[in-house]
Amino acid sequence: MTSYCTFLIFNPTHVEAVDFMCSAAGWKIRFIADPSERFWFYKNGVTEISHPDALTMRPTGSIAGQLMVIDSDETTANNIIGLVRAANDVIEGNYKQDAPFRRGFELPDDPSEQTGVFCDVFRSHGFFEQFSHDPDFPLAVALAATAWQDRRLVYAIHKLSRSFETESITWWSTHPRYGQIFDKRSQLHSAHVNTSIAINLAFSAIEEIKLQVKSSAAKARFLAGEWNPAVLKDILDRLQEAGIDVDQKVNWIVRGEISRSEDRIKPTLGAPAPYSDGQVVRDVELTIPDALHISSFIRNFMTAHGFSDSSEFLGPYEVFNVESLARRLILSKAQLWNVSTDDILRRTSSEN
Repeated sequence: MTSYCTFLIFNPTHVEAVDFMCSAAGWKIRFIADPSERFWFYKNGVTEISHPDALTMRPTGSIAGQLMVIDSDETTANNIIGLVRAANDVIEGNYKQDAPFRRGFELPDDPSEQTGVFCDVFRSHGFFEQFSHDPDFPLAVALAATAWQDRRLVYAIHKLSRSFETESITWWSTHPRYGQIFDKRSQLHSAHVNTSIAINLAFSAIEEIKLQVKSSAAKARFLAGEWNPAVLKDILDRLQEAGIDVDQKVNWIVRGEISRSEDRIKPTLGAPAPYSDGQVVRDVELTIPDALHISSFIRNFMTAHGFSDSSEFLGPYEVFNVESLARRLILSKAQLWNVSTDDILRRTSSEN
């Protein structure tokens, strides 16, 4: 059995819980002291060394981070690593730019050769920076392990990760206090294409877990501007079957003046969010079916086919909205919506 370095460094106090989740998924993993010596942990914190030249001595009072090693064939190892990395993107709600290596590094079987790799390769500029730690890695492992036996959920996670990589904005930048901090559209043709790709991938992630609204010419989605009861019941039933609370509302971010793309979406749904000022911050509270309709309208009529005269008026806020909806549905289906790393550690401790 070949061993693969994952470049994923965990807090030593978390490895028991992570090992439990990995074992439940059927992954053959183990932990060793961080061979890069980049991350050192304390009771209430972590020290990260930014450059291998700074590896002069162990920080006082610290213990080494733990590297996850996978013992398997190369394809399985890379599928696990890629899924954990993509799951971490979904957990964070954006693409982790500091994690370019999303595949394993084969470790030699010979102990002396392995020591040479640790010292001469992993502690050299280029490889050293590939080792990464995130406090939410256990939560990412929980999502990846939950999805492992569900290929559609696996694809949904990867598609949303790739959507984030293509285009995304941070959660904090949509806080009402900042108003509109992004242009609603770009003048660059390439940006229009990136926006459409990001939206298509995010909506395709929703389709992977079969939570899109199903309607047709013979079974219209709306009748006289109101939901067709049969269509609405179908999506509500599928959402509830997936473990999603259909009574919760979605905040749809709408900033600045009404754009051509916004004006085209019919029918008008939802109600102003309580914090909306009606001018710059025009966010709307939607039901999940309403949000699914708007997302599919944007995908169907503005991004998935030849561009319409409204497509170039889409921008970062529309991307954020569709990505956020996909993220919420994926995490809800995995029973991880509004679940923290501390929750996972407590849950795993009680099951172990």
